[in-house]
Amino acid sequence: MTLTVKLPEDLERDFEIHCKLRRLTKSEVVTKLLAQYLALQAPKKTPHQLAEELGLIGGFSGPRDLSSNARYYLRKRLREKRHR
Repeated sequence: MTLTVKLPEDLERDFEIHCKLRRLTKSEVVTKLLAQYLALQAPKKTPHQLAEELGLIGGFSGPRDLSSNARYYLRKRLREKRHR
C-alpha cells in the first residue's frame, strides 16, 4: 500500500535526518511506528481473561468462601497449630 502524508517542513526535515542517521527508510520507520500505535490502541485483556488463558482459574481447591471468611479460616488454622 502506498501512503502519502503531509508533514510540516520542520518535522519533515527532522524525519529525514533521523532516517539518514539510523540508515532506515522512511517506510521502515512509519511501518514500525504504525504497528506500535495500533498495538497500543488494541483492546486490553482483563486480568480474568489473562488468568483464564494461563490456566490459573479453577486451580484452587480450598473452601469456596475463603475470601469472605478469611478471618474464620485463619483463626481455625492457628487453633489447629496450637493444639499439635
